[in-house]
Amino acid sequence: MIEMSHARTLARNTAFLLVATLFTNLAAFVWNVYLARYLGTAGFGILSTALALTGIFSILADLGIGTYITREIARNPGGARELVAAGLGNRIILSCIVFVLILLFPLTGLYSGTAAAVIVFIAGYMLLTSFSSFFNSIFQGFQRMEYQTVWNILNSLFILVGVIAVVWLGGSVVHVAVAYLIAAALSLVYSATTFTRRFFTPGLSFSRDMIREAIPFGITSVFSLIYFWIDSVMLSLMKGDVSVGLYNAPYRLLTVITSLYGVYLTAVFPVMSRFHVESEDSLRFTYMRSLKYLIIIAVPLIFTVFTLAGPLIELIFSAKYLESVPALRVLIIATAFMFINGVSSSLLGSANRQITVTRITGVAALFNVTLNLALIPRFDFMGASAATVMTEALMTLLFLRTVRDLGFGPAWRDLHVAWRILLPAAASIILLLLPLSILIRIPLALVAYIAGILLTGALDSVDRAVVRSIIRGQR
Repeated sequence: MIEMSHARTLARNTAFLLVATLFTNLAAFVWNVYLARYLGTAGFGILSTALALTGIFSILADLGIGTYITREIARNPGGARELVAAGLGNRIILSCIVFVLILLFPLTGLYSGTAAAVIVFIAGYMLLTSFSSFFNSIFQGFQRMEYQTVWNILNSLFILVGVIAVVWLGGSVVHVAVAYLIAAALSLVYSATTFTRRFFTPGLSFSRDMIREAIPFGITSVFSLIYFWIDSVMLSLMKGDVSVGLYNAPYRLLTVITSLYGVYLTAVFPVMSRFHVESEDSLRFTYMRSLKYLIIIAVPLIFTVFTLAGPLIELIFSAKYLESVPALRVLIIATAFMFINGVSSSLLGSANRQITVTRITGVAALFNVTLNLALIPRFDFMGASAATVMTEALMTLLFLRTVRDLGFGPAWRDLHVAWRILLPAAASIILLLLPLSILIRIPLALVAYIAGILLTGALDSVDRAVVRSIIRGQR
């Protein structure tokens, strides 16, 4: 079983990251609503396309180095200086190459005018953010998530202030892109300064061995980002900016929701990495309990968003985006699969099975692109939504089969907990359908779900023991 000291560390880091995520999601919610309403579907589509295109390329500046450093520092903190120096040197070289590659899009005329300018500025934003992410990966390795928490809050605050300023001054989508770039520069100053003051001044070197070890993580990230962003890029080329805007409204909501499980995965990955070399039983226990907790969180989110998709879209993005309601209902189904895939990927990565993760995400990326080519021409952004769900479902099947073959997967006897989760969720749907304000229905349904989880015993004696230990350790 997982040691209670590790449980407290995991809870502490999760709490720090949760604070940051709640703030960043609130800030992102505000600025995305502002931009969606202010820029309109076309302008919002241009910005979304730039973020998608540069997001795919920016991962090449990392090539998995961040994840590799997190794992290795978690296992052996004494080797941090050499790792950081090599990682920073590699990052600088790769970033220069990536920026040149991104500039080829405007130069070739594939994107021109406003779209080209936005792509260039957003590329700068993405690359500067990748350097901040590099320092955050070191903080994760040392399990000092409070520094990453502050960065997340500052970065979101800078973007929010910049977006509000652009809207207030009547700027264009190009000015929004410039605001993103300035925010990334200010956030990087914080990350670099904090690291040198709290840890050490990093050196600068280059390591082919690091790239060779990290590249499976990097290729996985490339495939993941291709899958994550390629639908927006393909929609922009095949259907235009309006379709991208209508698709990205519900997709932004999905991103906010999935960031909740990202908080936990960020905190649990270094713990899993350490358990891989210390205790296989603790690693198995951590994986199984993580699956359980994430599913408990995912189920009410899916039911709530699916039931209230229409009111949510109109409340958040205005009636102009009501065409997005069916897409939101389809996309939210992917959440359950995403939660399972995330924790399974973390398990395999912590156990030196990153190549396996790369293969699965590569198959998923190819499958997703093929589906988008087949479905977007006929079904527009609804086709892209369906492709997302089918791709996540395929990944879940592949991940669970791989994890089971390693001896970590859930057995049939573990499925008995399913009814203990689904029954309270079904009861909460009744409250969501009541003819009351959405601001009343959601809290009522949440309270009913939590009460049902406790009454059905979905959280067993082991879960309660972990919670009690965490509470006692934090007093």
